[in-house]
Amino acid sequence: MKNNRINVDVSGAGEIETLDIRRQGDVFIINIRGDQISIINQENESWNLVNGVADQQSVDNIGRAVKAHFKL
Repeated sequence: MKNNRINVDVSGAGEIETLDIRRQGDVFIINIRGDQISIINQENESWNLVNGVADQQSVDNIGRAVKAHFKL
C-alpha cells in the first residue's frame, strides 16, 4: 500500500513537518523524524499511541491531520 505524505504541526508550536503515513485498517503508521509510531482512533474521537514514543499532544495533533486527510 502506498504511503501518504501530509503536513502536520506535530508539536503545536507552528512548525510544520511533512510525515509519511501508511494506513493498515484502523491503525496509522507514521514515520516521524527517523522514528516510527503507530496510532489508532478510538470510538470517542481520541487518538491512542499503539507503538513507538510520542507525547499525547503530538499524537492528537497527528491524529487530527490524519482524520482530515483520510476524511474519517
